[in-house]
Amino acid sequence: MGDVNGASALGSTANAGSSPAYRARIRRPGRGAVRRRLLDAALEVFAEFGFENASLDQVAAAAGLTKGAVYSNFAGKDDLFFEMMSDQVMSRVEAVQAILAANPVDAQARQTLRDVGRVLTRAFTEQRDWQLVYLDFWRRAIRDDEVRARFVAHRRVLRGAIADRVEQVLNGAPSPGDFTVDDVVTVVLALSNGLVIEQYVAPEFVSDGLFGRVLGRLSG
Repeated sequence: MGDVNGASALGSTANAGSSPAYRARIRRPGRGAVRRRLLDAALEVFAEFGFENASLDQVAAAAGLTKGAVYSNFAGKDDLFFEMMSDQVMSRVEAVQAILAANPVDAQARQTLRDVGRVLTRAFTEQRDWQLVYLDFWRRAIRDDEVRARFVAHRRVLRGAIADRVEQVLNGAPSPGDFTVDDVVTVVLALSNGLVIEQYVAPEFVSDGLFGRVLGRLSG
C-alpha cells in the first residue's frame, strides 16, 4: 500500500507540475529584476576584468542569464555603463535631497553642506567597484571622440539633476562670488572625482569632513 500511495502521490505532483495553473505560479523575474541582475553582474565583471577586457558572455554568466537576455535589455557594454552611471549619480542626488529636506539650508547652511560632503565621501569610499569602472570608461572616452560625445551627452542630463540641487542649496540667493551654477556643479564633480583618486591611493589624506568643508567654503 505504501508503494502504491507513494507512486500515486508522485504521479499527482508530476501532473500538477505540468498543468498550466502550476506553471503560472512559477513566474519568471520581471524585466526590471532582470535588468537589475545584469547591472549588478556587469559592475562586478567590469571591475574585476576591466571594461575593455570584460565580455557580455561573462556578464550573462555572472547574472545567471543567457547572452540573449543581455541583448534584449541592453545594446552592449556601453549601454550597461551609462545605465550604471545614471543609477550611481541619481542615488547620490537622492541622498543629498534627503539631507536638504531634513535640514532647511537657510537655517544651518554650513552644517548641511558638511553633511552632504560626508554622504558623498561615503558613497565613493563604499562604491569602489563603480569608481574603478568609471575611471576605466573615462580613459576610453578621452581617446575616442564618438565615445566621448555619448559620454558628455549622458553626463549633461545628470549634471542637470545636480544643478537642481545646487539651486536648492542657494535657495534663491546669488551664486557665491562670480561662480555660476554650472561652475559650482563642475567644481563639485571635479572634487568628487579627484578625491576618489586621492582616497584610493592615500586614504589617510582624505578625511570624512574634507569634502564638506570645501563645499562650505564654496557656499561663501
